[in-house]
Amino acid sequence: MNLIDDLKYRGLINQAIDLDLLKERLNASPITFYCGFDPSADSLQLGNLLVIITAKRFSKYGHKPLILVGGMTGLIGDPSGRLNERALPEEALVFLRVEKFKNEMSKFFDFKSEAELVNNYDWFKDFKLIDFLRNVGKNFTVSYLLNKEFIKSRLENEEGISYTEFSYGLIQAYDFYHLHKEYNCEMQLAGSDQWGNITSGVSFIEQESGNKTFGLTLPILTDESGKKLSKSFNNTVFLNKEITSPFKFYQYFINLSDEIAYQWMKFFTFLNQEEIEEKIKEQKEKPETRLCQKYLAKYLTDFVHGIDATDRVMKISEILFNGNIQSLELDEFEEAFKEVTNYTISKNEVEGMLLLDLLVKTGISGSKRQAREDIENKAININGIIYCDVNEAVSDDKMMFDKYIVIRRGKKNYFLVEIV
Repeated sequence: MNLIDDLKYRGLINQAIDLDLLKERLNASPITFYCGFDPSADSLQLGNLLVIITAKRFSKYGHKPLILVGGMTGLIGDPSGRLNERALPEEALVFLRVEKFKNEMSKFFDFKSEAELVNNYDWFKDFKLIDFLRNVGKNFTVSYLLNKEFIKSRLENEEGISYTEFSYGLIQAYDFYHLHKEYNCEMQLAGSDQWGNITSGVSFIEQESGNKTFGLTLPILTDESGKKLSKSFNNTVFLNKEITSPFKFYQYFINLSDEIAYQWMKFFTFLNQEEIEEKIKEQKEKPETRLCQKYLAKYLTDFVHGIDATDRVMKISEILFNGNIQSLELDEFEEAFKEVTNYTISKNEVEGMLLLDLLVKTGISGSKRQAREDIENKAININGIIYCDVNEAVSDDKMMFDKYIVIRRGKKNYFLVEIV
């Protein structure tokens, strides 16, 4: 199967400039293409990972990716897909994030042979404003820019759009032109929110050089409600383990709905069509296996965090599933319960306290009556052990590592109490 047909099967083509011509060009000989990543956060996130993995698909067919980290565009702020203005970050913060992005990218690409890393700050830092206005701005009419969807939507908003963000599309158009001129870059690959910027770049290159270039956008990832995955909506995961732990990253994919898991098997894995369809068919016959979720969780945790981290989080997950949390090591324990609701109580206060009172004090149970019912109905699990005596006291033997009590209410609701 050729690359474009593979992308079609996977549902990865949202929009493309002259798709048939692009298919011919890709089949004829290797091309150089680029994808850009603005350092608007301390880490890449799941939407970026889709672009990264798609770039690697192109690489496997012999095409060369230019990975652009936006030191310049990160200083401006991309208005695409946003309803309001970004706060301008400090230069030092943007440059720090650029280095973080470079380090993360180096895990996914071999920059000696497979790909090349570039930073648009390098060609913009000495670009004089008058030259930019004469050589770039003169090629774009205001009416052309006002017809861009991301600008139109912002102008309909009360807040409007600043000239800074209004100029973003011109800057990205010049990026494409610069990469075309210096690296013979023929295509930009990006999320669908970048379509307006891509078409501006293709148009600018044609005006300046007469050369044909292409653009291809990927679908925007959404959650089950159809909302875009975004750090703004707190519904995505980051690739930096200090922000999203490998355990939380793994669990994110384990908990996907079946429909999203089936689609993401196509989006994120390198399995071929036959292998994907076989796994989907098998899961549909036995939904309880959650085969696709497990495959995605293991594969992507391997890809982002490495095999050792995956083995570790799978061990933790298995232990939690079986309820045998007392077999966890301290570092495994702290990773597993890093994200759960937690409470802190002094050792003096907890001494002699009834479990029933602890449940009420922490708010795990809404009242003494509710706490009593929870205990009597065996809905309360302490460190993997069910207690059903309402007169049970909180004692030292109920503390893990001399300071933690893990309370599970029902089947899935975990709470961590730290004794200080």
